[in-house]
Formats: sequence, structure tokens, C-alpha cells
Amino acid sequence: MRALRFHGNKDMRVDEIPEPAIRPGHVKVKNAWCGHEFAGSVTELAPDVTDFKVDDQVAVFPIITDGTCNWCEQESYGLCPNWGFLGYSGFGGGMAEYIVVDRKALHKVPDHVPLDVAALVEPLAVGWHAVKMAKPEPGDCCLVLGAGPIGLAVIHALVAHNITNIIVSEPSALRASQAKAAGATHVVSPREVDVPAFVQEHSPDNGGAHSIYECAGIQAAFQVALTAVRGRGIIVNVAIYEATSLEIPNPNTLNRRQITIVGSNTYTRAEFDEVIAAIAEGRIKNPAAMITGRVPLERAVEDGIKQLVAGVEGHVKILVDLGSGVQQTRPEDGVCATSVHVEA
Repeated sequence: MRALRFHGNKDMRVDEIPEPAIRPGHVKVKNAWCGHEFAGSVTELAPDVTDFKVDDQVAVFPIITDGTCNWCEQESYGLCPNWGFLGYSGFGGGMAEYIVVDRKALHKVPDHVPLDVAALVEPLAVGWHAVKMAKPEPGDCCLVLGAGPIGLAVIHALVAHNITNIIVSEPSALRASQAKAAGATHVVSPREVDVPAFVQEHSPDNGGAHSIYECAGIQAAFQVALTAVRGRGIIVNVAIYEATSLEIPNPNTLNRRQITIVGSNTYTRAEFDEVIAAIAEGRIKNPAAMITGRVPLERAVEDGIKQLVAGVEGHVKILVDLGSGVQQTRPEDGVCATSVHVEA
């Protein structure tokens, strides 16, 4: 089979390697679409796996852990001292035509959900988990800082949780339009608008945001969050920071205004299923709009990975086609290719 493999720094190649063999408790999947997350269809099952069948559509839960520690028991997989990701940490991955995975890593996807959309379950689950950390309620004002892939996932999750006052701060005009398409109520550029003042003006009682989702990973965004959050509000840190430190100009603000700052990392298996259900039922609207490119495996490096690393304007998610053999979903098609259609 073909597989994109890492040979060294900036050295990735499509190689021909043996197909993985089935083993007890495992399932063989024909991968269809991959970002670093992936989805496909079951092709073979170990005799002791009875709750799946050949041709079942599945999204693959990519986190691998030791499965024995206290954090694993709580499904806080990102805190497991031995955590990693399929592919990145070994055990095969989504950039190969086939993978054999533990049965517990598979989540069934309804037949009416296209597999390219199913490949988005993982990033959507990151946003879903972040929203659940804050527990927003209808009527709340929520602010999302940054409309990259995870910021968009947070917007989708907020919409699915019936939040109708979603403000997004994003300097890129294209990403701003994508945030609006995802369901944001207001999208503003921090280069043109005083974001905290805008949030105050558009929040109940002019009190500021009930919850803020920091998805930009820069000092300026964190500072906006501290200024825009209301008393007893919550700031959810979803971003990964390149900087090793953050400045809080007046730490007493946290105490006086009783602000909560919480980190959000990965997701649970239950949340993976919740996202699949929300997509299937149309509560997550038009997730295919996150897909800004599709490339064949042979062009995954030049037309996919290098484009994203270079920060080419216009891209959110570039999916690699592993020979899907299924109808692709265009953003204008809505959630599903057949029985369900949801307008953006």
C-alpha cells in the first residue's frame, strides 16, 4: 500500500509498504480522507470484534495513551504522561491507505455523513470540549479570538449549543468570512475595532463576555480576553503558544473581578460521539466549509503540508484523498451528500 512517511527534517515521501495485518481486538480500516485526523471504512475485523461490520463508516479517535493511569480513567487523555497520536507517534496513521487500530479507537459515522466531513470530527471535538468547559447558556455573550481551524470549531460548537450572541475577532478578511459562514453573529478586525469596547456594547447589561475562547495564541489576544471578559466570566485557553511566557499587566484584576482562566486540551470519547451526532442531526451546520482544499496522496506534501506551514491565505483544512471512492462534499452542499441538507 502507499503511505506518506517522515524520513527526516523536511523529508516526507510516499512509499510502498506492506498492508498491516489484522490482530485480536483490532479492525482494519481503508482510510478515505486525512488532515492529521482521518476517517474511512471498515474492511476487516478480528474474530473477537462483533460490534462493527465490513463497510461501516468510521472516524478514528487518534489519541493513544497508556490506558492505565489516573488521567486515562478520567478521559483526560492529554494529561497522560505517555500520550501521543496515531501516525505522529507510530502505530500507522491517516496518511496511509490502510490502518489497523484497536476497536476502541473507532467511532461509527452514519452513512449519510460523507467521509470527508467525518475527517473533521477531531478538530470539531477540540472546539466542542472547549465550549463544554465554559458551559455557556443561551443568552450569553461569547467571544472567540482567532478564526483558524480551532476557532472555527469553537464557533460551530457554540452554534450547536444554541448560543446566538457570538463575537469573533479575526484580522484576516478571508477567515472573517469563514467565521461568519460558521455562524458568528459579529465578526470584527482587531486592527480596526476596539474589541473589548465592541464586546461591552453588544453584551447584556454592557457587562462584557460571559465566556471567551482564546484560539490565537498570542499576547495581544490574551490581553483582549482579560479586558473583554465580564466579572465572574471565564477565559478558555484553547490555543498553543509559541511564546514561553504571558504577561498579566495587573494580576489583581483576576482577584477583584473573580475571573476564571482554564486550559482546554483534547476531548473525551463521549465528546467524539457527541460531535458525530451533532453533525448527523444538522446541529453543527455546514462543517464542510472548513475544507479549503483536497489533494491526492502523491501531492500531499507540495499542495497540502507546505501550503499550511507557509500560512498560505485562504486555507483552513486541506484534506488528503487516500482513494476515497466516495462523493466529495463541497462547502455549498451542506452537511450531508444525501438525506440531510443544512443551509449555512
